[in-house]
Amino acid sequence: MSYEIIKKSSLENVLVSIVTPVYNVVTYIDETISSVLKQTQEGIELILVDDGSTDGSYEKIVEYAEQHKNITVIRQENAGPGTARNVGLEVAKGQYVSFLDSDDVLPEKAIEFLYQAAISENVGVVTGISVSFNSTRSWFIQGHYQRGVFKKGRKTVVKNPEMMYTLGPCNKLYRFDIVQNLRFPTEIKVGEDQPFVLEAYLASKDIYTVDEIIYNYRAREDSEDVSLSQIVKSNPYKSFSDLLKSIQLSLPLFDKYISNQVMREKTIEYYLSRMLSADLWAAFRGILLEGDASAQKKAFSGITAFIELIPEQIYNRLEFLHRMISYEIVNRYTYIKKEVRGDYLNMIQIAYSKMNPGAMNTILSVGASKEVRASIEAAKHNSLRPILNLLAKRKILQTLKDAKERFVSQTWMNFKRKNQRFYAKRIAFPFYKAFYQTENKIVFLTNKHTKMQDSFLGIYEELLRQKKDYKIIGHLKQPNRSFSELLRLYKDVATAKYIFLDDYYFQLYGTKAKASTEVIQLWHAAGAFKKFGFSSIGSLDSNTEEFERAAHSLYSKVVVSSKEIVPFYADAFHVPEKNVLPLGVPRTDKFFDEDYKEYVHAYFEGKYPLTKGKKIITYAPTFRGGPSERQTFLMQLNIRRLIEKLGDEYIIILKMHPSVTRGVGIPYDLQEQAYNMSKEDINDVLIYTDILITDYSSVVFDFSIMEKPTIFYAYDLEDYLEERNFYYQFEDFVPGPIVRTNDELIEEIKTMKNYDVEKIRAFKNRFFDDTDGCASERIVRELIQ
Repeated sequence: MSYEIIKKSSLENVLVSIVTPVYNVVTYIDETISSVLKQTQEGIELILVDDGSTDGSYEKIVEYAEQHKNITVIRQENAGPGTARNVGLEVAKGQYVSFLDSDDVLPEKAIEFLYQAAISENVGVVTGISVSFNSTRSWFIQGHYQRGVFKKGRKTVVKNPEMMYTLGPCNKLYRFDIVQNLRFPTEIKVGEDQPFVLEAYLASKDIYTVDEIIYNYRAREDSEDVSLSQIVKSNPYKSFSDLLKSIQLSLPLFDKYISNQVMREKTIEYYLSRMLSADLWAAFRGILLEGDASAQKKAFSGITAFIELIPEQIYNRLEFLHRMISYEIVNRYTYIKKEVRGDYLNMIQIAYSKMNPGAMNTILSVGASKEVRASIEAAKHNSLRPILNLLAKRKILQTLKDAKERFVSQTWMNFKRKNQRFYAKRIAFPFYKAFYQTENKIVFLTNKHTKMQDSFLGIYEELLRQKKDYKIIGHLKQPNRSFSELLRLYKDVATAKYIFLDDYYFQLYGTKAKASTEVIQLWHAAGAFKKFGFSSIGSLDSNTEEFERAAHSLYSKVVVSSKEIVPFYADAFHVPEKNVLPLGVPRTDKFFDEDYKEYVHAYFEGKYPLTKGKKIITYAPTFRGGPSERQTFLMQLNIRRLIEKLGDEYIIILKMHPSVTRGVGIPYDLQEQAYNMSKEDINDVLIYTDILITDYSSVVFDFSIMEKPTIFYAYDLEDYLEERNFYYQFEDFVPGPIVRTNDELIEEIKTMKNYDVEKIRAFKNRFFDDTDGCASERIVRELIQ
């Protein structure tokens, strides 16, 4: 691109170069330039690149340049802001570079705040708080505020992926050596800044955010004066096409700069989720609503290519994309032109063929599950008729809804569901077993998780590697299954060659699978601590013998972690010892994956920055009481006293049992020293933990793999022994000190006098025959023929 330098800055010792593209902004340019000239930081040059203005803007900036020695003016034919910024980079002389749009305004100390932070923190990119303004008011940018983009401190893209919600080039200061060889793409006009900023982030490694307002974005009020951010609405196909190209340019950057595979995939996942939800869907929706058949055809082709481009493991975690291709589009189906509907059908067929059971279950669990089911059926039967039927029924149902609500009581609905469950289990299931052949099919069943996770995820991924000839189906946790889905579940159980369970599964109570079907119980807890199943009958919190028989009578194999506990599981489930196999616990494989552990530490340090560099103490107790009581936990641990006595060296984490939903909170004034991470994955929390406090929870087995200290806070041991019994004598069995009071606990943490790594190692070796991180691989190899 050719350009002409009209007037060159004569400023020497330039510290910061500010590059501003100028195009038809005569109304605003005075305020923008004045905000630079008023900066308190010395050594600033302003590079104004006129992009073919026709409204007097060019003449105005030349006038300023003649009056101020630190202003450079460059002129080029109209080519867009990306090209103008590239030209500015070519002539910049500063140690640092910043970008300022020609209608925006800098607070007086903006560059000083950014420059001082860049020097003191020695980072390649510094950013800060941005606000939007118009002629009457100013406001924080909601997306930045909600995601914590404003939080002060040192960050990285991996640890703080929320920084990808501020991918605009302005409101940042870049060290020149970071960006001197980077350029904005010139072939696109929407999203052209995102690959540049993303690479600057990645190349810089460390980013720093100052806790100051350093940029004011103008929200234009003149409808004829359209800013670049409004192009998505005014020209959705151009925006959509450019954004797809921006993504294609950005994806290789993650391979270039992030060597840790787990971190790379997680960061790509976050980036794509951000692009889909914040940018791409708005443009795609605009294309649908405009009703231009040619644009719609290209857009569906673009999304299809996008789906095929994304690696499967990342694709299956992009919940917004799944939502977009299913019920978001079904709800706007009438806007799709007839000649384009075949392209939509092709897209959903490819999309669903690539979707794993966990991802499928997640979109089926949303409120618009009818729309999702209709699109799934359309893809399955290569016909859009299910969607058309749904839309037709919707009109009729809307008309009848009020009358139905008046005449159909909840009692009737419950009666209907109960009868549907009875029919599916007692009539349809025996029929399927008797008249349908066993298929090369593996079924995962759980009421614990809505996604493929924990041990199921490890087994699933290993099946994809080892046993590609099997069809894999997941019936995961769903609050409201339709009758057809219930029938499908029992048909899959009746015809599967292998079934995996990870806990009790009430849908199969009292049933028997075919003799040709292997039902494999992975169980959710490692080792053998509290008695369960048949072994617990007689204790205060036990089930009846009839209940346990109904729950466990269909298992053909049980997988455990070591030979020592084979008799316990055989007794708990009433299966022969020869069918209890010590092959390992799949979910513990990640404890041996160094890339994954590195990612976990980066994730928590980014999400909870005040935990960085501290010793992490995690309190992970089990629940108390029966099913009606266990939701509430009466906290005996005095968090405030622990923090006061242990000091700033420690951070306290609470990780409650999933059954506990009430009674746990962090006092407001302690929320920088203690965190309730009950919604975080327990395995990830254990990886991040330095000292574990527990009581009678089986997490002690998983944690022992890492040979870190565990303290047993057993303040109610005698009461708990009455409620639940143990396989071993508790006091002799546990691999760490037992304390009864908060003071004893604090003393143990301070001194660590009873931390015995050899005892923990012996405990680990006792309850894990294999500590190689290959449990998933071993289970699939040994059990799936």
